[in-house]
Amino acid sequence: MPFIHIKSLPFNPSLDRSRIVEGIARDFSGKTGIELFHIHTTWEFFSPGCYAKGDKTPEYQPDARHPLIVDLLTPDFNDMDTIAVMLESIAESISERAVFPKNNIFINHRYAHQGMVFDDGKIVRW
Repeated sequence: MPFIHIKSLPFNPSLDRSRIVEGIARDFSGKTGIELFHIHTTWEFFSPGCYAKGDKTPEYQPDARHPLIVDLLTPDFNDMDTIAVMLESIAESISERAVFPKNNIFINHRYAHQGMVFDDGKIVRW
């Protein structure tokens, strides 16, 4: 069930996002042992000029100042050590596959609580 949602400004030159999100999912699966089938990965772009940090609104994703924003959603049975492996895996994978500085990636983790998720036609309890 993990969901990895990445948002950034467009890259110049452009990225092959399809190849990259597939690779991130494979890397995540390899590092965590979670079956690839259960991992969801997206990468969306902000419209040029629609991401401000301070008073700067670039058209393209800079290597510094405006971090990539990643939201990681996982079931609430994962402990802090497991979450740390997940966060590090995502950062390393994005950095390597998108050729982007790891120190300019921001990842926020959120828990999905049992009984508060609807999937596969039903409310999920684990």
